[in-house]
Amino acid sequence: MWNVLGQAATVAQLVGADVGGIISMTIQAAVTAQQNKKECEQLARRVFTVGELLQHLQDPEVLQRPEIRRPLTGLDDTLREAHELVMACQDKSAVYRLVLGGRQAERFRDVQSRIDSYLLLFPVISHIDITRRLDRIYNILLPNDTAARPSTSAFSVPQITVQDSQDASNIDWKEPHEVQVFTFEELAKASDNFAPERKVGEGGYSSVFMGWLPDGREVAIKRMHVYISSFMKAEVTILDSVSHKNIVRLFGYCVRQEKRRLFPKFWKKNEKQENLLVYEFIENGSLDMHLHSQTSASPVTASWKMRIEILLGVSRAIEYLQSYAERPVIHRDVKSSNILLDASWAPRLTDFGLALTWEGQGPEGIVYGTFGYAAPEYVATSTVNPTMDIYSFGVVMLEVLTGKKAYFSFSEEEWEDKKREACEEEKREACERREECEEQEQKRDKWKEKERYEREVMTEEPDVENERAKQDKVARHSLVNFAVPVIEAGELRKVLDRRPGAEPTPRQLEAAELVAQAAVCCLKMDWKARPSISEVVATLETALELANCDG
Repeated sequence: MWNVLGQAATVAQLVGADVGGIISMTIQAAVTAQQNKKECEQLARRVFTVGELLQHLQDPEVLQRPEIRRPLTGLDDTLREAHELVMACQDKSAVYRLVLGGRQAERFRDVQSRIDSYLLLFPVISHIDITRRLDRIYNILLPNDTAARPSTSAFSVPQITVQDSQDASNIDWKEPHEVQVFTFEELAKASDNFAPERKVGEGGYSSVFMGWLPDGREVAIKRMHVYISSFMKAEVTILDSVSHKNIVRLFGYCVRQEKRRLFPKFWKKNEKQENLLVYEFIENGSLDMHLHSQTSASPVTASWKMRIEILLGVSRAIEYLQSYAERPVIHRDVKSSNILLDASWAPRLTDFGLALTWEGQGPEGIVYGTFGYAAPEYVATSTVNPTMDIYSFGVVMLEVLTGKKAYFSFSEEEWEDKKREACEEEKREACERREECEEQEQKRDKWKEKERYEREVMTEEPDVENERAKQDKVARHSLVNFAVPVIEAGELRKVLDRRPGAEPTPRQLEAAELVAQAAVCCLKMDWKARPSISEVVATLETALELANCDG
């Protein structure tokens, strides 16, 4: 994974290990485990989460900070032990079951607990500004551009580093037939010269403005901050060749070139290119906004039926891309913020800038996507396969079920419940084995030491820590790590979103259970074990029928 992203050196400086190699090997070993399969996958997911969160620590200046280095001391040993533990589960012999089975269960609990303790420390560094990656892209592509640059919140789910490359997407550029080529002047007029009040959205690499064309069509105009040719080619080529009610429609595009006329000999060198894309305007914003916005109530959060209808529509869009398009298409960035809701609350899959057409399994070279949604095998090996989108859609299904983001923080009430449950579990284990009680005592001592250290950090950096405390009082948790074990244990109600006002009916609970089990299957570590998208569609159709029974 780290070889693909080119970041192994700085992480090795931080934790003293080839973290990328250990994480990749642990994920692959979990897929082939013959014993304790479920425990191996849960442990591998935690290891994968460590790898994702360590992406925040790639700035050399950050690595010099003692409050960053000291809490992660020993992480390399913990990761190595996790890998050894998963590797030990490759043996299927009876000797293993008789001699090592019980001992391994204790080791799984211990290693998972230690990894969880490291994950709890990531709020200490979660304030780091991840927009430094965008700054690096700007410095490479637009070294003389001093215009305002996009910003990304340090508390949002970051995108995997991207760069422009002729091989970045397996897209054969062809002149579009169904879309219109606009001039920059036409789009500026349609959006009132890109007036701030017309801005309806902003991402890491683009801003979106609402506008009206002369023929009366209401449109969304995406104006890209950074010129990356593969994004433009993918959007235009793929959207020109597909037509589905659950995929956003592309009306046209514009390529604007500015030439600086002071030095004619250097026109080509100083030429600045800007891309704009023109879509149908989708009225009701993104699924992400309706699930995670705290400002107002939404019909999406008020109805289990509507939530399942939205999931079904998205699954049909993915099914169309994989089965009925001219060539199978892999979106590579399926997430709730890329699912828009139209006037009738039907979903529209959008943002095809990272999409590619699939010709067969093989390494892509550059990893694209968004942390929390990208499939582990893709991040670890850069190998492309159609179930990447199925994995990402599994995360979206969990979002819809739980109302939580791909990475989230517990509320104070939830955190107290978690601590209470952990305390009760400790008491039960203490009654069973005195040795385990002593181990828990040692862990508590270590935790007190970490709490003491964090208080010292707060004293040393009051302003930064106070701001951090306002935004994230506890650790950032992976939704997959949080929800999948609970669902597998048959306790879905513990993680269900409580915002639909009325208590769910038995049929609604049955429908939610179907969705949850489908999500767990989509999130399997072994990509070959994931269901086909057609199977997911069939399951969601059944779930919707159950939800419809209650009106």
